[in-house]
Amino acid sequence: MADVMKMKVETGAVSVEVEDERGQVLGRFDFNPADSNILKRYGAVVDFFNAVTLDETGDEEQQLRQMEKLADDIAGQFDYLLGYEVAEGLFGRCGPLTVTKNGDFYFEQVLEGVGRLIEQVTKKRLDKKLARIQKAAAGAPSASRG
Repeated sequence: MADVMKMKVETGAVSVEVEDERGQVLGRFDFNPADSNILKRYGAVVDFFNAVTLDETGDEEQQLRQMEKLADDIAGQFDYLLGYEVAEGLFGRCGPLTVTKNGDFYFEQVLEGVGRLIEQVTKKRLDKKLARIQKAAAGAPSASRG
């Protein structure tokens, strides 16, 4: 039997706790906000939600089924966005279609929060990288033209 070799790499993943206004943890997820593919997935998820339409002509039972399907679709979109099954932990205590105090759906606030985290962490990491590059460039001898 062949030996199994392991290698650990730093991916930049972070743990995020989602709290309500009183500080009670509603859910938790891990992700890498600077993942090179997350912006593509985030854009696809936003496009998905922008295309959602609800048929308000059915009876109450049809509308309920439609909302249940939408809640399942939302869960699937968050699983896709973050790259693993996160929906149960994220929406277990507060359903994705819960209407919040300001009139938004809970999932909208979570999605916007993920977008802010992506932006903040990516900017911070890029600024740090650029500072290292500038420091290295400042110490490098300049090429003379002859």
